[in-house]
Amino acid sequence: MFEWKQCYETGISFIDDHHKRLFELAYETTNNEKNNRDIFNELLDFIKFNFAIEEDYMSEVEYAEFKGHRDHHNIFIKRLCYLKAEEFDNEEDYEKLYWEKAFHFIYSWLHNHMVSEDSKYSNIEDTI
Repeated sequence: MFEWKQCYETGISFIDDHHKRLFELAYETTNNEKNNRDIFNELLDFIKFNFAIEEDYMSEVEYAEFKGHRDHHNIFIKRLCYLKAEEFDNEEDYEKLYWEKAFHFIYSWLHNHMVSEDSKYSNIEDTI
């Protein structure tokens, strides 16, 4: 599921490097020795870091759709925080299903966001 594809590339190397790291962290969920909660927390922290870097860049280059893009990020972070706060029962099957759904949501959002939103600023340096 979490496999880097060329369609995610923005052409901005530091952003692409961060996006690749997001996929690496998320991929760890399929082959991990760690607790999924630990991976989720690490992924959430890195997503926040990545968004901050991305938003700083968009602000610096005066990207016209910056505020809307930032709003997408903020809504996603809120949804992830709700996921993190959701209660578990201790049944192993339920917990496994929960994490599968949570990481599917993360993948779907990242995929759609990178393809439809991040691609919009991929050539912004050409217009500066």
